Amino acid sequence: MSSIVRSLSRRQLSALAGLALLGGGCRRASDLPQLGNVGTFSLTNQASQAVSAQTFRGKVWVAAFFFTRCPTVCPRITRRMRALQQAAAEEEVKVQLVSFSVDPENDTPPVLQAYARQYGADLTSWSFLTGDLSVVRKTSEQGFKLALDGKPTPGADHLGLFHGSHLVLVDSAGDIRGYYRTSEDEQMAQLLKDAALLV
Repeated sequence: MSSIVRSLSRRQLSALAGLALLGGGCRRASDLPQLGNVGTFSLTNQASQAVSAQTFRGKVWVAAFFFTRCPTVCPRITRRMRALQQAAAEEEVKVQLVSFSVDPENDTPPVLQAYARQYGADLTSWSFLTGDLSVVRKTSEQGFKLALDGKPTPGADHLGLFHGSHLVLVDSAGDIRGYYRTSEDEQMAQLLKDAALLV
């Protein structure tokens, strides 16, 4: 697992490795590791509505971190999320998608609305969140165990922002059940299968 996934215990990493070895077969939700709880957060969505961790209680969801003016990995992350949304609809897997902006100063609700339209996001099951950067940073680092570093700097590599590129599967209790690399088709297929187990 890449260095962007931080602060996982040896037991949790072993559980992830065991999960990878399970492969196909008859898997159950209990086969998925429990990698910590995402904790609490309070942010605003693309419709300027208050959204918190409690909003997603009782739902299976997939989280990602991104920003709309990202010149590198974020377009791929968002395309992967959109493909997941389409596949989940076809397979009748009820999963929510949540994209956290790491550039909230720029990514206001109207900007997020336009970005969602650009990627064809179905906002009935996909929330784009923005808000206080300290809340986003705490949510990324302490909740999701994903690195978040830097500040927007025009002209800098990655606009000066560095964040995790994994998609993160979260169960109905707010527990993290898996990290999935957006660079690998197989991982994206596995994400949908694992989400279906939790649903």
